[in-house]
Amino acid sequence: MQCLHREVTMRWGVYPGRVAAGKITQGQMDREIGLMSAAAQTIEKMAKNGSFRTLYNAAAEARTYSHAELMQEIARVQIRANQLITDGNMASAQAECVKLAGLTLRLSELIGELLVKPQSDAPVVSAPDLALPATPATAAANSDYATVEQKTEIIRLLNHPAIERKEKTKVLLNINRISPDKATETIEHLNQLIDAYDGSTTYAKAS
Repeated sequence: MQCLHREVTMRWGVYPGRVAAGKITQGQMDREIGLMSAAAQTIEKMAKNGSFRTLYNAAAEARTYSHAELMQEIARVQIRANQLITDGNMASAQAECVKLAGLTLRLSELIGELLVKPQSDAPVVSAPDLALPATPATAAANSDYATVEQKTEIIRLLNHPAIERKEKTKVLLNINRISPDKATETIEHLNQLIDAYDGSTTYAKAS
């Protein structure tokens, strides 16, 4: 968090010169500094409201699950969070999303463990329990789903203060299930919200 705040301060000192030199536009400066500032505020808020502790506990509990149990729990929490959003219960939905983040963290750990697992010289007869199923969350190479670059851009845009919490939650819950075309539409939609945003922020708006 402190590193992000320092980075924002540093960019405030450097970017005006880059704008004056024509290397970037005022709008690009405002957007980049704004996104970074919003990220710092979000991390600070999570530290204060205990979300990091909740995420840590969820990840710790997830480490006791088998792979099949983990995938079932991810699906169950995702469905429950979607229902809470539909019902307008945003506080409970947020708590479920934090738990979902902990479960997903464990899934990423599991994938990492499989990737670094030493390969035996002996011929492999069968290892069905080691193979992860081709679910939306793990089939990144499948052309039916958005690319890593598209997901990264969506997450970057969601950090902007123009994006409301309900919109962020809805997008994040379905980010591993959207198609490339839907991801492109989402990016365009978020950019439109950001461009039209005229609310108060912690950074200067482009005139």
